[in-house]
Amino acid sequence: MHKLVQVGMLSALCLSSSFAFAKGERYGVSVNMLSIDSIEYKEGSSSSQDTLRYGIVHTRPISEDNNRWRWWLGLNYLSEDMKAPKNGIYQELSNLEFRVVPQYALSSWSIFTPYIGAGLSLGYSQYSNRWKVDSAGFKYGEQLKDIDQFEVGAVAAIGSVIKLGSDPDAHMQIIPQVSYILPVVNDGLGGVELSVSLLF
Repeated sequence: MHKLVQVGMLSALCLSSSFAFAKGERYGVSVNMLSIDSIEYKEGSSSSQDTLRYGIVHTRPISEDNNRWRWWLGLNYLSEDMKAPKNGIYQELSNLEFRVVPQYALSSWSIFTPYIGAGLSLGYSQYSNRWKVDSAGFKYGEQLKDIDQFEVGAVAAIGSVIKLGSDPDAHMQIIPQVSYILPVVNDGLGGVELSVSLLF
């Protein structure tokens, strides 16, 4: 957990201070429902499971000359007990994710601006208290080795900005979004994510 806190502090510092203030940049919070795909291990597989994770978000224009493109930078955290499938693996998960996604606004209709994006998910995960579970749901054998690893995933996203207020520079934004995370480096967290963000 100490290593996870260090990674989190470093990521938060990068998110909050590595960018100069620019016109059109925003900060906010997000709530995400992640449907985690099962992970295959040599001892068995983990469960597929829905979980909530929470995050902070920063967006900023990629270019001041083209307001259709922007960066989506997110820092998300989750902690979850992963229930085991029959003859599978039980484990407790802590994950910190830093997400970098360039997004393109397709058009604008009144208060709605739909967009698409693709980028990277950079995570650090700790899988602890790991056990084999039998067909009746009981743990057995020796406790499995904990796993601490960095994970990289490809992210595809589609969503819409919903503007609240008439001032284009001061209005709030509600952003519903659907994302898919595909693990690329280390077999880690992946799956479909539904999120709602509030940006100021």
